[in-house]
Amino acid sequence: MRPDEREVAGLTCAQVMAALSDYAEGDVPADLRARVEAHVAGCRQCEQFGAGFTALLAGMRRELAAPDPVDDEVVARLRRVVATSPL
Repeated sequence: MRPDEREVAGLTCAQVMAALSDYAEGDVPADLRARVEAHVAGCRQCEQFGAGFTALLAGMRRELAAPDPVDDEVVARLRRVVATSPL
C-alpha cells in the first residue's frame, strides 16, 4: 500500500480506483457498490477524485451522444438535390 493510500470500509484507495469505471457504469455487485460508497464517504482523496472522474465520464457521454455536425456545403448540396428532384 502506498504511503498516501488509506483503507476504509475494507477497501484501499487503489481498489476503489480499480473499480471506479465499473462502479460508474453500474456494473459492480451490490456489496462492492456499498463498500466503494463507504470508502469514498470516509476518504476525502477518493471523494475528490471520484467526483472529477464522474464529471469527466458525464461530459464524455454527452459529447459522444451528440450528433456529428454536418458541413454547410453538404447541407446546401442536399437541398439543391431535393429541390430539383421530380416527385
